[in-house]
Amino acid sequence: MLLRVFADFATPRLMSDSEEHEQPARRIRMHHPKKDSGREPSRPSPYPWLSPVATRLRERSVEGLLFGCAVAEALAQAHNGLRPRVGLKLYGRNPLEYRFQPGVGLTSHRTHALLITTQALLESRTDKDRFANSLRKRISWYQRAFPISHVQSFFSSAVRKFRNVSYDNSLELGFGDDPLVRSLILAVGLQGGMNNFSNWLEKSVEVTHGDSRVLHAATLTAYAAQIAQLHEDDALDPIKTLGMLIDATDEPELLNHLRDLDSHLRSRRSVAFVAKQFGWGNGVPADVLAACILGIYSWLRHPTSYRNAVERAVLLGGSCSAVAVLAGSLAGITLGKNRIPRPWTKGVSFFPYDKAWREQLIERVKDWPHGVEDIQNAKGLPSQYAGQIARNTWRSMFRLIHAAIRLPVRSVAFSLRKKG
Repeated sequence: MLLRVFADFATPRLMSDSEEHEQPARRIRMHHPKKDSGREPSRPSPYPWLSPVATRLRERSVEGLLFGCAVAEALAQAHNGLRPRVGLKLYGRNPLEYRFQPGVGLTSHRTHALLITTQALLESRTDKDRFANSLRKRISWYQRAFPISHVQSFFSSAVRKFRNVSYDNSLELGFGDDPLVRSLILAVGLQGGMNNFSNWLEKSVEVTHGDSRVLHAATLTAYAAQIAQLHEDDALDPIKTLGMLIDATDEPELLNHLRDLDSHLRSRRSVAFVAKQFGWGNGVPADVLAACILGIYSWLRHPTSYRNAVERAVLLGGSCSAVAVLAGSLAGITLGKNRIPRPWTKGVSFFPYDKAWREQLIERVKDWPHGVEDIQNAKGLPSQYAGQIARNTWRSMFRLIHAAIRLPVRSVAFSLRKKG
């Protein structure tokens, strides 16, 4: 617990003390929440979900998604939680390197959530309820493998009760429960094989989130992934793609942001400029809508360059990992693994899952669902729980190291607030 307190102290805050009282630390979601009374998405997708997709495109998309997500998350971890200027002072600007564990792209909970969702999809036998149950169990197991996070959640809840603070985290991106990441693999995996995609997506979102705006954001992300899969980089028109996404959503907040993006995209404004225009210049908030908007813009602003899309997202600071993962995943789907810089793909680690395991996963998803016999005999690839716990322990050690690296910056910020 003392180590956890040290780590929290060493992490620079992204908000004032008064704002922190209004928005305490996040908690881990372990239960199935009830949906609110908001509207469900009613606009149709840009393309019918039954549209056939060539096996070549499916394989390229799945592989590009997997590596695009993993590389982006590994690059963003060192910057995550820092103000943009602090991140630049500590790590420099470009080119980005693996800094969290130097020389190795250590992945975290979003990449493993992608693997978890893929395994649940393979185990579903095309039954969305079976998929949701498997997904819930896998997320629950993954979160339990980090007991220190439960300790933090307990004390955060106790502090909120002591301060009598009301708190709604229904839009926040918590630990291992990012609905946007899950929507990506659902869009790629179900494209060309399902006519009730919206029901699958709704089941996926409800496992961890109950706010209808989260469902809208996940739906918009899935539509973006659908377009990315059907259009390679030389055929992707960013302006036209954004127009299709605007036509495909009816959630007021998302719609307003997307319309603002249109003028910025036509003017070729930078990702950092757009973040400042939305009030996120000092770091991206841990919010589903913010991650959705900036992730999509980073991808559309640099449709032919994976490096540029991810680097611009990482340098935003704050909850930049969520934005970078979305931008990198969409770019990976569009460009494929071969267009991601080789030093990054070569250095990224999926431990405890080796190359053979990943290749089997890609092979299964690209042909899923192939036929009745295959579906009835389908089993998800095995999870390596012992290796997962070892990875979690190893990552926690580097998290403490980065807490120590950030301590001087955090101490200076604390002193300035005291003087102010």
